[in-house]
Amino acid sequence: MAPEEKRCIFCDGPLGDVLFADIRDRLGLLEGTWNFLRCRDCGSAVLDPMPSPEELLAAYPEAYAMDQAPQTHWVHRFLYQLETKFFYEPLYRASVQQVIRNTGLREGRLLDVGGGTGKRTVFFQRAGFEAWVLEPDERPLKVAREKFNLGTLWGTIEEIDGPPESWDLITFYAVIEHLPSPQRAIQAATRLLRPGGWVVAMVPVLDSWQARILGACWFQVQEVPRHVSLPTRAGMRALFTRNGLLPQTWEGEPLLNRAGIIALSLVSSAKSDVACATTEISSRLIRRAAGALTMIACLPLAVLEGMAGSPGAAVFFARKPA
Repeated sequence: MAPEEKRCIFCDGPLGDVLFADIRDRLGLLEGTWNFLRCRDCGSAVLDPMPSPEELLAAYPEAYAMDQAPQTHWVHRFLYQLETKFFYEPLYRASVQQVIRNTGLREGRLLDVGGGTGKRTVFFQRAGFEAWVLEPDERPLKVAREKFNLGTLWGTIEEIDGPPESWDLITFYAVIEHLPSPQRAIQAATRLLRPGGWVVAMVPVLDSWQARILGACWFQVQEVPRHVSLPTRAGMRALFTRNGLLPQTWEGEPLLNRAGIIALSLVSSAKSDVACATTEISSRLIRRAAGALTMIACLPLAVLEGMAGSPGAAVFFARKPA
């Protein structure tokens, strides 16, 4: 009996050639190697083999987000405040303004799927939204409640037992690429959205300069098995339309984040889950400083990719029919 053909998790097209081969978990939390297979229809890449739910949960360290990192010394706390002030706050304010500009929403009920510790979500709350964080991992939700005073929901969007058509805006920031079944997640979002409501999804874009130039060294590839897919723009359109949403527009992720991803491709040890997990002061300082300096050097590249309409990460907007 012939083996069942593997299918794309975005457009359901057939998966074909290996695009990136023998990639290991850069954090060493899971053993083995994975390949990315390219879809013959939309061009998106899907991880093979697909990790089990238990493996995926085990692939996330305690300090995957910066707010989960131990702050055991005044230098750690100072570094946290510095990065928050000059990187995260401008980035997240830009995210809020991007959503307001493209959706016209300035208030309403917002569900931030996979919002982690709520560091971005709280900026939507400050802008006037009733903002909630949804996470399958209780560890970041504890930070969202205790540090940012956000409403939290534990589980996945498919498991929400609330009334349908009860949310105005559902966001997926750096989440779709982590989901073994984005189809089910978007189906659930469509059910939960009010007529005329919006889905906003930020994802790495496979048909981009970053992917073409960096190849297997691209940070988005190196995030296996946490990243189980790398969508193209065509893949995202198919994901929305196949699940009852109307694609509207897309824009590049704010400049700082695009430059940051290029930097992490070159200095992956600067990411929070490596640099901030250590309590050793000099190691954390050196790694974060190296990442910051590399990001600044990469800003011109991020500007150029944006001007060329080929950002390494993009924000997609889709609407539920009224």
